[in-house]
Amino acid sequence: MTDVHQTPCPHCGSRSFVDDRIVEHDCGHVASLEAFSDGCEKCGRSAADEELSPLQTIDRCLDCGHRSSSSNAESTGPLPTVTFPTLPSSEDHLNWVPARLVPESQRARQLFSTVLVVMVLVAGIAGAVSVTPMLEDEPAEPASVDRSWEEYDSIVVFRNDDIQPYYNQDELRAVNQVFLDEEVPVTLGIIPDTAGEAPLTDDPDLCPYLRSLEADAPGQFEMALHGYTHESVTDFYGGSEFGDLPREEQRERLADGEALLADCVESPSSTFIPPMNTYDATTVEVLAEANYTTVSGGQWFTDQYYDTPESAVFQAGGLTHVSETQAFEDWGAYGEAGADGDDVPFHDLETMTDSFDEAHANGDIHVVMLHYQYFTTEERLDQLESLIQHMNGEGDVAFVTIEQLSVGLETGAIEETDDGWRVLEPIAEVSR
Repeated sequence: MTDVHQTPCPHCGSRSFVDDRIVEHDCGHVASLEAFSDGCEKCGRSAADEELSPLQTIDRCLDCGHRSSSSNAESTGPLPTVTFPTLPSSEDHLNWVPARLVPESQRARQLFSTVLVVMVLVAGIAGAVSVTPMLEDEPAEPASVDRSWEEYDSIVVFRNDDIQPYYNQDELRAVNQVFLDEEVPVTLGIIPDTAGEAPLTDDPDLCPYLRSLEADAPGQFEMALHGYTHESVTDFYGGSEFGDLPREEQRERLADGEALLADCVESPSSTFIPPMNTYDATTVEVLAEANYTTVSGGQWFTDQYYDTPESAVFQAGGLTHVSETQAFEDWGAYGEAGADGDDVPFHDLETMTDSFDEAHANGDIHVVMLHYQYFTTEERLDQLESLIQHMNGEGDVAFVTIEQLSVGLETGAIEETDDGWRVLEPIAEVSR
């Protein structure tokens, strides 16, 4: 864009300038955008737009080519910091150079000194411009973590479903705070677009909150995809969003949900939680094609569909299936009472602890499902806290997320023993 400036060029007095965009190639080379038209002169590679990062816009005089800070365009980023080396002063008399290298004549020494100064300046500027950006972009080496095997009697997984925008946010934070206080991990089942009318990214508060959990408590909150719209679109096993749908429609729903979740959180997991706890073999094939490692439905469903009675964790179709074994909500009583959607009864604490005690005594994997929106009283929050404290008080229990369990079993970081389990801790360091 050509512009006429009130302030003339300090070199030639012209008032005709053009905006010159300064960019950085992904190899670290910094130059004007025009200089990359035929590729990068430093590395010789092409310079597509996605490989160039804007740094600043400056003014270039059309008559003499002099460049100066732009008065029309704002800087889009800091220029590389140039640190000039400290040069020897005239009083040093080349004392810093080994005597055998110093010429004898005065004239030769002057010329020698000038050459050294130029060499230091050129080396310093080139290093600052070309090397510094690359050093700044170099990812930090991850800190080494001491890993050790720990023995446990049983494994417990908590799965908190139905996280969605604009819905009972205070209850969500209160439930998550219990897990934070007790230092127990939990898998969050996140609905990308509730009923096709409420995308995650429309809520200005939910996604920043979820990202804060990832940042403040790494490895403790798994961000899992919980269907797409969470609607019952077929009658498959009493109702399903995915079961019995054609393959392409399942693939589309999965991809649309993935895109929204990826825009919301930093690290979507490799776990899929189907709404209504139901899915079919096609769902599993579609998930495997999309590089998921785990599907988590309900054990009541997998007992029938896969004929795996009383098996919470099994392999089928290239995925690990981690089924819910105990729910906080008493859905049987809910159906009998004909209550409305906001009045779901809970199992009492004794029922919850007895269910865990049986699994713990058998050395089993115990998967507890809850829905945060129903924890509307202090009594219910206390029940969750009491259950976790009971589990901790009964012996050695490994608390993991669904993804940590699945990947741990796959990589050998979690192994079954004759009397329980051994886990390579910290299990949060296991990568998929």
